[in-house]
Amino acid sequence: MAQHSNQVTVDAAGLWPMLARCAAFDTFTDRERESFQHAFEHEYGMAVRRFAAGDLICRKGEFELDLCIVLDGRAEVHDHDDRGVEVHTVYESGSIFGELGAMGGRPRSFDVVAARETLILYIPRHALKYIEINQRARTILADRYRERAVRAMTGRVELFNTVPESFVDELIPHCGIVRYDLRGVPIVQQGEEVDGFYIILDGFVQVVRHRADGQRRVLAYLREGEYFGEMALLGGGRAWGSAFTAGKCELIRIDREGFTQLCRRYPAAERAMREVIARQQQQENEVTGELSDLLEKSGQLGVIQSDALLVMDLDRCIKCDNCVRACESLHGRSRLIRNGVQIGKYLVPSACRHCDDPKCMSACPTGAVRRRPEGEIYFKYDQCIGCGNCAIACPFDNITMIDTPSFDKAQAHKASIAGGKEFFRPYPMAQHHAAGGLLARLFGRGREQEPAAEQARAHVPPSFPIKCDLCDGLPFMGCVHSCPTGAAIRIEAAELFEEIHAVSVKSHIQRAHDGE
Repeated sequence: MAQHSNQVTVDAAGLWPMLARCAAFDTFTDRERESFQHAFEHEYGMAVRRFAAGDLICRKGEFELDLCIVLDGRAEVHDHDDRGVEVHTVYESGSIFGELGAMGGRPRSFDVVAARETLILYIPRHALKYIEINQRARTILADRYRERAVRAMTGRVELFNTVPESFVDELIPHCGIVRYDLRGVPIVQQGEEVDGFYIILDGFVQVVRHRADGQRRVLAYLREGEYFGEMALLGGGRAWGSAFTAGKCELIRIDREGFTQLCRRYPAAERAMREVIARQQQQENEVTGELSDLLEKSGQLGVIQSDALLVMDLDRCIKCDNCVRACESLHGRSRLIRNGVQIGKYLVPSACRHCDDPKCMSACPTGAVRRRPEGEIYFKYDQCIGCGNCAIACPFDNITMIDTPSFDKAQAHKASIAGGKEFFRPYPMAQHHAAGGLLARLFGRGREQEPAAEQARAHVPPSFPIKCDLCDGLPFMGCVHSCPTGAAIRIEAAELFEEIHAVSVKSHIQRAHDGE
């Protein structure tokens, strides 16, 4: 993670003059300013941090979902984008960065380093509403987000290999960001006119074709970096199939004029799109009714949207339940239930799928649910208050609340297996109960003001959430290690569907030049 820094004590009245350099706060009314200042004093995660010259403020690839405002000092980016082009960006006082993470939930694009002593205001994504209450601030953030998102995506999608940065500058005014929060929302309807070209920025889109014989076929799930709408725009304006959201998703929409300019000025991009059209038309003949039903069910159960799946090879599984018992032994309660959807010869049991769109992360009030650069969802237990919101939010019931004594016993057991490596135990004081932490923000006081008896028990929630964390920190994965036949394996959803020769759900995103 990015290098830790000392949190600076700044009162709300002293913060506002430092924000005067940031254009987003120019037109705040007195009421809006008071609302923001109140949030700064009471919202968890809103803080000012000091970085010395050379300190790493944020690291490329990490999921740090905070908007950062430079209050004083100077931060810089020295890196290369996904095309290999050198990037040098300077963030002076009043500059904003981190929009892609705070507003879109995506990882940091570059390393950001303090060029000299620098003060940064961190605003977590759940607190953005205190900026967006102001119309001008909301517009500034939306415009910056659109520009950053379009530049990042065009730099990574193979379709734009031949397109120079100068054309991207011209293309941005023709782009808009479209967001959906629910599954099953129609984006494009078969037979209707299409006036835009869509690139998936985040999430999944289901492609459906109603055949002449009346059958409805699910043909594909498209993911980040893939696109749709080009078939209608290149072939007469009417959609060949329908596109529906497969969950929460975010799209870049390029209007017809921008799309036409792209095709006219860069024929290689048009050729790439026509190749995709040919593959999609061939796909219609290859997808059987049974496969279509399987794809439909997999989307409904969140299998398609998973970044990591535990699957059981049913040709090898002898139903000994060693996997379930090993999970229970390591974690105090099994996080694995050996039932679920069957895909080919594989059973996808009930276990955390490390979703592409984790509802648990959005529901956590303290930011204790995190994502690693590799995609794994995990709990930062020293920020957990045991509220259970994550367990309630999980649509697949894969998070369980376990009583604290059982949790503590399991953590100690894992520590012994790992050769003495420390696993989190929430004693004697967790981060959210430290002075100036969540209690102070909620009740306006620090722990030093609490009676000794209250301090002794306040830091211990009655229960903690547990889920499959791929046995993080252990030298092996319990379920996989304990399977006597090798039936239990970990796999990505895309690999699983390719292995059973179903529709590919691979992305058109280019791999980073450093291989990450």
